[in-house]
Parts: sequence; C-alpha cells; structure tokens
Amino acid sequence: MRSFKRALSQVLPPAMIALTLLAVFAIAGDGQNADKASSGKNDVVLAFGPNGVLTRDGTLWVYRPDKGIWLTIDDSFAEEGHPTHVLPLPVAPAEIAQMQTFGFIVTSSGTCWFYDLSKDRWKNIGVPPTSD
Repeated sequence: MRSFKRALSQVLPPAMIALTLLAVFAIAGDGQNADKASSGKNDVVLAFGPNGVLTRDGTLWVYRPDKGIWLTIDDSFAEEGHPTHVLPLPVAPAEIAQMQTFGFIVTSSGTCWFYDLSKDRWKNIGVPPTSD
C-alpha cells in the first residue's frame, strides 16, 4: 500500500499541472476561435466622434443612446430630418489613416477628403500647401 501511495504522490502533482495547463490553453483557444468567428464585414476598423465606428465593409455606424440602437450615419441623419448621402465613402476603409469625425478623412497617402454637408457630397481637398 505504501508503494501505491508513493507512486500516486509522484504522479498526481504533475498530472494536476498538466490538466490545469490543458484547461488554460482550451480557454485561450476558445477566445481565439471566437475572434476568428466574428471576423467579417462588420469588424470595427476605427472609431470616430463620440459614438461612431467604421466597419470593414465601409459602413459608418452611429450608436444612438436615445434609442438604444446602431444606425448608419445616413439613417441617423434621416432620423433627425436631414437626409444625407455620406455613404458610400470616397475611399476604401483600408486606405483611411485617420478620421476624427465622419466628415473628414485623411488617407494613408496623405490626401484629405471633406464631406460638404450643405452640398451633400465628398470633396477631395488634397493636401495643405507647403510653407516656404
């Protein structure tokens, strides 16, 4: 019986460690799989303003806390009685380097785009002039 207890005491701690490690890796694996499963057109690429996001498919979404829902930027403006045509964006989401607000985009090449709300259209405004 002593030899069984000794054998058990030598096997049990490494087995407990192995089971613990397996559990940790299984949990981490589930998290990675969940990220991969959610990978798609609605992945958030960047945030803008106080409650907006740009998704991989080029849609600008605004969370409306007053309604508790997400709306596209155009639908959100329409809800307020101001129909717009912000979408589609003038450049692909992958080309956007910065966008602090929905109406101003800086591309990865440095070109600036401005959404003219009064004319309801995007305008390529280039880059600022060089100062000499």
